[in-house]
Amino acid sequence: MRNKEESKQWKLALIVLTILLSLSAVGVSAYYYGKSFRDIFVLLMIAAASFGAIVFSLVQSDIYHTLHYDNGAHYIRFVLAFLLGLAACCLLPSLPDSGWAVPAFALALTLFSNTVTGIIAYAGLISICVYFSGTDILAFLLYFLTGSIFAVLFEKLDEDYRTGPPLFIAMVLYSTCMAAKTVYQSYGVMNADIFIMPVINIFITFILMLAVLRFYCAVAIDREKGKYLLINDQEYEMLAKYKTEDKQLYYNAIHTAYFAEKTARLLHMNVNVAKNGGYYHKIIVSECKKQDKTLEEICKENKFPPKAIQLLQEFNYKAQPIKMKETVAVYLADCVVSTITYLLDKNHTTDEPMENVDYGKVAVAVIRRKIDLGILNDSDISLADIGGMEKLYTGEKLYYDFLRGE
Repeated sequence: MRNKEESKQWKLALIVLTILLSLSAVGVSAYYYGKSFRDIFVLLMIAAASFGAIVFSLVQSDIYHTLHYDNGAHYIRFVLAFLLGLAACCLLPSLPDSGWAVPAFALALTLFSNTVTGIIAYAGLISICVYFSGTDILAFLLYFLTGSIFAVLFEKLDEDYRTGPPLFIAMVLYSTCMAAKTVYQSYGVMNADIFIMPVINIFITFILMLAVLRFYCAVAIDREKGKYLLINDQEYEMLAKYKTEDKQLYYNAIHTAYFAEKTARLLHMNVNVAKNGGYYHKIIVSECKKQDKTLEEICKENKFPPKAIQLLQEFNYKAQPIKMKETVAVYLADCVVSTITYLLDKNHTTDEPMENVDYGKVAVAVIRRKIDLGILNDSDISLADIGGMEKLYTGEKLYYDFLRGE
């Protein structure tokens, strides 16, 4: 609890400091560009309202867990991107408007918060830049709309990190818009010199975008991949020790992880999160009892990523409804594995013939039963996803034979 309070205090201090630095930068820049004290006062009031809206969007997104990736625990990323963008927008008006390499900041602000917060922050920054330069509305529309498109194109980067197609689309679109704007403003006087600044702008924007994407990959995607690579290893201590301590729990984890991983791949979920949930959905409960610690404490000690923790919370806390698709995959996989294991154990103890049992139909019956109970009503899963899961489980005859020991 104390750590959470300290984290909130740190975030509050960071926000206050950011607003003070931002307003100071806007005021000094306005004075530098020769604005009257009356205009500076009005500008500061508008800027304060704009920055307040940005902070509200950021904090609200954090509260409702809608920030991309783990940005809720790393406000500093967004703050640095915002301050650098503000500095650029205060300095760039001294250049022609064809030389503002600002759309890359729309990308950075979005990646380090979420799409809504990123676009709101970018709109505030580009408005300040246009105001200081005194340029026409065309420049604002060009940079705001292209920046917004950049934000939307890159809002769903995942562990596959497919940036090629959106990067190509973004740069082609930006180049086309810059060329059209340059031709429009040339008033029919065409020569090579008028394209020098736009070409430099496009090149710098491309380099900045690559830098932003590489930084994001380093601090978010690759960092999380390394964590999952460690804890999703079957030889990881917290998992491997159950092979001797509790074989039933261990093999439930192995089989559940198998089905959860296959489901995640089929339905384009986060494979690492689903696999991790399959391994630890019940083991984490056993560890809590053994160590007399909370789920969150054990996850923190083993450096579980935020999404992995959220899945385990949704699976094990009755007061927390199942929302994530990955949690649904793990929950249904566990139900199917537990049911089939029960039937196999019953066969061994009673010598009842079970060879003719269609385990695919058993799995489908289990899935439909859980859906009818309404347990998944609050989840993000769709009927199409459920249909895909049913096809997956009916097609796993070889694995059912493996479970049966054949």
